[in-house]
Amino acid sequence: MRALAARCLPHAPEEGPNPTAIRGLSVFRQSAALQPRSAVYEPGVFLVTQGRKETRVGDEAFVYDPDAYLVTSVPLPVVGQILEASPERPFLSLALRIELETVREIMTQAGDTLAPAASEPPQRGLAACPVTPEIQAVATRLLDLLDRPEDVPALAPLYLRELLYFVLKGPRGGFLRAAAMGNGQQRAISGVLTTLHADCRREFSVPQLSAMAGMSESVFYEAFKQVTAATPLQYIKRLRLQEAHRQLSLGLDNVSGVAYGVGYNSVSQFSREFTRVFGANPQSVLTRDRRPPQPSAP
Repeated sequence: MRALAARCLPHAPEEGPNPTAIRGLSVFRQSAALQPRSAVYEPGVFLVTQGRKETRVGDEAFVYDPDAYLVTSVPLPVVGQILEASPERPFLSLALRIELETVREIMTQAGDTLAPAASEPPQRGLAACPVTPEIQAVATRLLDLLDRPEDVPALAPLYLRELLYFVLKGPRGGFLRAAAMGNGQQRAISGVLTTLHADCRREFSVPQLSAMAGMSESVFYEAFKQVTAATPLQYIKRLRLQEAHRQLSLGLDNVSGVAYGVGYNSVSQFSREFTRVFGANPQSVLTRDRRPPQPSAP
């Protein structure tokens, strides 16, 4: 993967994410190591060609670099930090968005090779896995393809499916397979997370969420915590605070409006919890110079 860094640079002229001509694929560039940043990672595969990054889910840290890719199976609030980057050697990564419909199509074609793995216990919804020769080869072809835009419509879908196929065969592909095919606790937790992300303002209790998942409260609670490294209520709080930070960074409302808009009934409580998570009070985020925010690097 390190050999691909120079080939990423022409496709990452700007700091932050750079969309490409291939739908769902972007190239991320960051020219300096950064302090930890909170973000919400959507399901995806992230291949680093240069630099190093750490992403934390709860108390668990995942480090990824040219030797290890990151795969996220469900949307998760995380804290990420780029560890190695400089103007001379910027952090560079390929980011591929995962669509479960594509996963289902691949599994149907693969048959028993990609069984749903419904019996596997719930796993963390994010993991770092070793880069295999097959994955490196597909990444190389994708970068080659970006230099041949006339070939993108015909070949990009094939290459992306090939990359996803090898991820699904990998050590943490079981969660994705189960989530896509509607099997087991993984699928149930994935469905609950989708509902929470659709509207973080809604009030949910553990009994409501466990009923939605079709589990007993105790089983749901433990399965949810295993996947997200948070209790259901902790997860909802993280999600609300992340959405509040996004709105304040864009100047979409004042502090009280944002607080109530994401589901808080007390502005003072919101301010305390916001400051604890982001290291800055909401008003300072709202009033500072607001250039278009750069999402946390994948």
